Amino acid sequence: MSLSFRSDGRHSTARQAYVIEVGETQAGLVNRRADERFFTFIAASAAFRALDGHHFATPGAAELAARMLAGARRGAPSFRLVS
Repeated sequence: MSLSFRSDGRHSTARQAYVIEVGETQAGLVNRRADERFFTFIAASAAFRALDGHHFATPGAAELAARMLAGARRGAPSFRLVS
């Protein structure tokens, strides 16, 4: 999470960011500004590009989507993202 400083010297949360990992693979990260409601996924690997730009209510929801995508690549039941 990054912080910005106000003119009075105190800090305020400017952005929240979380790394999303599947096993030991970095799938990407999600971030949101203080004025945004949803987290936006930014893919760190071509394998997770299908999630790039999707919005999630929580970082946990983004992690679940990344796990499902990785599982689909390994032969688990497939799914389709709807945005």
